[in-house]
Amino acid sequence: MGTYENFDEQKQFACRVIADHARSTAFAIADGILPGNEGRSYVLRKIMRRAIYHGREHLGFNEPFFYKVCDFVVDQMKDAYPELETQREFIGKMVRLEEERFGNTLTVGLKELAELISEKQDEMSDGVFDFKELAKLNDTYGVPKDLIRVALEERGFVFSEEDFIKRLDEAHKHIQVNVSEQLTLRESISFKITKAIYLQIAEKVGANQFHGYEMTQLENAKVVALVKDDEEVEELKEGDEGLIVLDQTPFYAEAGGQVGDTGFLTNAETKAKVLDTFAPVQGLILHKSKVEKGLIKVGDTVTATVDTEKRDATRRNHTATHLVHAALKEVVGTHVKQAGSVVAPNYLRFDFTHYQPLNETEIREIEDLVNRHILENHPVNTNVMAIEEAMRTGAVALFGEKYGANVRVLSVGEGVFSKELCGGTHVRATGDIGAFKITSDEAIASGVRRIRAITGFDAFERFREDEKLIEKSLSVLRTQRDQLPTAIEKLQEELKRTRREVEDLKMKIATGAISAGSSNGDEAKDVNGVKVVTKIVEGLDKGGMRHLSDTLLARIKSGVVVLGRAEEDKVSFIVRVSDDLTDKIKAGKIVQEIAPIVGGRGGGKPDMAEGGGTDAAKLNDALQASYGVVEQMLS
Repeated sequence: MGTYENFDEQKQFACRVIADHARSTAFAIADGILPGNEGRSYVLRKIMRRAIYHGREHLGFNEPFFYKVCDFVVDQMKDAYPELETQREFIGKMVRLEEERFGNTLTVGLKELAELISEKQDEMSDGVFDFKELAKLNDTYGVPKDLIRVALEERGFVFSEEDFIKRLDEAHKHIQVNVSEQLTLRESISFKITKAIYLQIAEKVGANQFHGYEMTQLENAKVVALVKDDEEVEELKEGDEGLIVLDQTPFYAEAGGQVGDTGFLTNAETKAKVLDTFAPVQGLILHKSKVEKGLIKVGDTVTATVDTEKRDATRRNHTATHLVHAALKEVVGTHVKQAGSVVAPNYLRFDFTHYQPLNETEIREIEDLVNRHILENHPVNTNVMAIEEAMRTGAVALFGEKYGANVRVLSVGEGVFSKELCGGTHVRATGDIGAFKITSDEAIASGVRRIRAITGFDAFERFREDEKLIEKSLSVLRTQRDQLPTAIEKLQEELKRTRREVEDLKMKIATGAISAGSSNGDEAKDVNGVKVVTKIVEGLDKGGMRHLSDTLLARIKSGVVVLGRAEEDKVSFIVRVSDDLTDKIKAGKIVQEIAPIVGGRGGGKPDMAEGGGTDAAKLNDALQASYGVVEQMLS
């Protein structure tokens, strides 16, 4: 018999869960889905963490193991699915990162659980506990249900396993139902207000003809419908804002990340400014407009003129977005997949799958690669073809996008470097982009990063601004350009040294103010044989408060230290209890009693607790009340 056959039923079940979830995980990550907190990414994270938990809890795997199982999936399935082999390294990295993250999250979750139970101790003693809080911990941090139950039992609050699971599951359902109802309500309202009228107009006037690929100005466009305040109207007067539908238009409606065009609709008597263009339903292009002059009626003909300066800037950023996508694949790795984008006149934003920040070298290589293709001035070609043919040519399609039977394929040059399905507007040749500069790289979700960049005149303006900043810095620091980094480092070191000296001085002042020259704890008040030190402290931050409490507790050796601080109407406390007294006196209980006096709350462990409030005027009252709390605990 093999190892599996020798396992009991629970372990066999754990093995099946791990095998099934490893297969799903490998294929999902190869397809560009990464563990996260929303949508399909959240589903992937939950199945991964369920498998990891089963391995830890039932099979005794204390070290990362799930990434090895996923690698075995690649070994077994790579012949039939070669994309798994291509993405093998990336799959392994992402799974291992999630395993490590889950271990850290579980540790944090258990700490949150302990703090929650401590804060709710009074409620628990009355037999009442909000299981929604426990459900959130289980959902947010992945704290297993059985560990939550064990932690409750350790505090003397015992449930039967059946009752506990039932109540926790009910809390989960309650949370999910509330969220679902809210989403359904919002979607229902949105549909009733917007979709119904748009569908009605689309059915009546038919599909609008878009001529924006060929031109930015179109004469004799006919107004076929008008909407104001979510109702169809026959006219818009001067000063009115509304939606204008034309039978044909050069205005690009927001889609595929590219923002909608702006511009003007004019005739001899009328001028309307187009503020935005969008298409809420297929084939219906709406011009969000404000009538600046005259009157516009259904049946009027107008000249539709796109703001060419903004359109050109947007086209530069859109073509640059395609170059960025290709450059990322070449520099960072083939696992990179687009996860969203925004193409505006003054910037581009590109979201992509990757597991770590771009380093300085990678950013420079991406910029160099994009700018090299700009300088080589490759023609940008667009071809319309059947989607099957487009995919055979190697064109990149975006996961989750909806494509028709025929698609537009955008190729840079011969399409070797970049070829994608795209319905947006683009430059004629890459040289029209002018210049490209990345301005930021940041994480927006687990395994998803965001690049922001600028092109054309915006890039040149950025260069000018940088020059001004450098020149001003050189003037202030009185140094040469090549010595600027050294001068800044020296200034930072001097600032750190000064801050340390200030903090040391604050600590000496605070300690001296409490001891008043004493070093044997005479400043403490005796409460039934226990030394209690209370003090309002000024000039110390949270870290300084903790340091001072350490110092004072060490000085009195056995006793209680209660420190309070007020800053801009906010109050904070720290309470310390020496180890020999924690069986009688609980720091968390002291904070729970005194924090409400200043309109706040707090909690913590028996030896140390923190809290705060908003009524600074009653800080001294709260500190004085701590003597009575200690006396009550000792009685």
